[in-house]
Amino acid sequence: MKQAKQILDKILCVICAVLMAFMSILVVYQVFTRYVLNNPSTFSEDLLTYAFVWMSLLSTALVFGEQDHMKLSILADKVNGKGQIILSIVTELIILVITYIIFLNGGKSFMNVGAMQVSPTLHIRMVYVYAILPAAGVLIVIYCILNIGLLASQFMKPKGDEKV
Repeated sequence: MKQAKQILDKILCVICAVLMAFMSILVVYQVFTRYVLNNPSTFSEDLLTYAFVWMSLLSTALVFGEQDHMKLSILADKVNGKGQIILSIVTELIILVITYIIFLNGGKSFMNVGAMQVSPTLHIRMVYVYAILPAAGVLIVIYCILNIGLLASQFMKPKGDEKV
């Protein structure tokens, strides 16, 4: 389980790094065409926006996988040991439900709308742009399941082996 999570982390890190490099090159191209050639690029702004959305949502999934998202520690600071593990599992379950509702169901609705729209500058169906919502949702669900499995294995360890 831990190894699967590490592989998924590496894949997402590489994809996000490639998207970031692509966006950097695209920004340089956009500035060059606008200020040096005096002929602004029409496609680069939309492509940059779509790449940014994809990178942001894939990074969001990665952050959820690393359990590095923002959280209020008011309750977590009050419990120790197995209570903290149980609280973390409950938190992962809540994230799982919210992800299902927003990313998977909402993403499906966006994709249905996007199937009827075409990007004016890139001439691609917007369904491909909106596909990142359910894709990121699936990744977050996978991470939640992996995190719950790792937390459950910590919960089952004998009392002396506990690390929280």
